[in-house]
Amino acid sequence: MEYRYFPGRLRFRDHVLRDEEIRNAAIAVLKKICPQAEITYTEKTSGILAIYPANSINIEKLKSLVPLLLEIEPKIRFYTPQKKQAILDGIKKIEVYILSDFNPVQHPESRF
Repeated sequence: MEYRYFPGRLRFRDHVLRDEEIRNAAIAVLKKICPQAEITYTEKTSGILAIYPANSINIEKLKSLVPLLLEIEPKIRFYTPQKKQAILDGIKKIEVYILSDFNPVQHPESRF
């Protein structure tokens, strides 16, 4: 998966986003990160773009998501339909982490 960040813009691109359930889960997580973000999906590029007020996101909190993204990245890179649930579970894990205000102590790994 390709990730690109610039203050005020966050882009994800991968063919796995053509799966509506995975795409909707990813968009739901982006909305939790920044509720005021304008989020669009482009079928042609299999890309999600979130445009948001640059000062509305703490970059350090955003960086803290990288290890969780890296956990599901191999499943995305070598996607097969059998990996779909594992990807959705990984997205859910990211969502729980965000809802804990980016505090892994409140949601230990053992829950997943």
